[in-house]
Amino acid sequence: MDVPSTAWQAEITIPSKPIEGESAWKGSIQKNPDQWRYIFTEADIGELEQTLQSVRQNDMDMLQIRSKLDFPLARLGKTFEKLRHDVLYGNGVLLLRGLPIDRYSKQDAATIYYGIGMHFGYPVSQNARGQLLGHVIDLGEESESAAPSDGKPKTFFHTQNRGYNTRERFRFHCDKSDLVGLLCIHPAKQGGQSLMVSSVAIHNEIMARRPDLLAVLYEPFWTSRQREVPSGARPYFQMPVFHFHKGEFICYYTRTWIESCKQFPELPPLTPLQREALDLFDTLAEDTSFQLAMDLERGDIQFLNNHTVLHTRTAYEDFPDFELKRHLLRLMMVTPDAQALPFWFYDCYGAGKRGGIYVPGMSEVASMEF
Repeated sequence: MDVPSTAWQAEITIPSKPIEGESAWKGSIQKNPDQWRYIFTEADIGELEQTLQSVRQNDMDMLQIRSKLDFPLARLGKTFEKLRHDVLYGNGVLLLRGLPIDRYSKQDAATIYYGIGMHFGYPVSQNARGQLLGHVIDLGEESESAAPSDGKPKTFFHTQNRGYNTRERFRFHCDKSDLVGLLCIHPAKQGGQSLMVSSVAIHNEIMARRPDLLAVLYEPFWTSRQREVPSGARPYFQMPVFHFHKGEFICYYTRTWIESCKQFPELPPLTPLQREALDLFDTLAEDTSFQLAMDLERGDIQFLNNHTVLHTRTAYEDFPDFELKRHLLRLMMVTPDAQALPFWFYDCYGAGKRGGIYVPGMSEVASMEF
């Protein structure tokens, strides 16, 4: 989609005052886990296991679980409806704790997680391989999105590596979906802490400190597709960092993908004012007073709202035994209940999609192989 040089200006609305509500949280939320944590009861676990048994008896694989009707939870499903609403329109963060993962094979644990995910949305492809179930595990490679260790940005233009397949610390970012979920199969030996910040709180702080830079972040930035290009699309798209659309706030931010547009000679470089705005955004995200930190335990499930929450994880050390390596299963999910999206997002996703990564010749897969 080509946007005329001035047409985007009609789509930009900047709120005149700070955005209020639960989504504008800061690091003090750490002290109140009841605001973002739900602990499974024995009755919950019993219902999950009963549904798992039904899925087994019907010889269903994960790709055959297409909606919550294929993984019915008559009682717990009502709890998930409320929790889904809280993730979408509350603080945007949820930790589900207490899944007794030691009882299950990895396949059964993944099936339970996949079924739970259907009560929050439906999965979309996470990469050009068509993975509906992603694997966050170190494959011994260097990432193109690693956080700079020497103060200088690292940008890799010709690699398919991603931060989730390394042990590196990477920048705060959001994913290409309404929600992102993680199931912890194994935590790291040391490190690998999950960090989150409210993009709403960052927005409000920039409004207070530098309203001139806030206006810059409401203007479109060229953003690379990192070689995952939908049919008929260009290898990049335009996207503002902040949106205020139909009364709802939305943030889309992955600085590495913005900076990697320098590989395209036809695109203009970032202006000094754009860099200053992005630097202030990053400075606030790295301020611990804005951050919520989680040490994900075995069996923990985390859901985040990509439109109002940015996430990363710290660097980590693994166990030498491959079976004990840090391993998380990821879902990227879309839900019709989420915020209405401005036209920028449909150019980002391509093919009329609301989320995910879809490229020519791709087939969707959901497998424990990676």
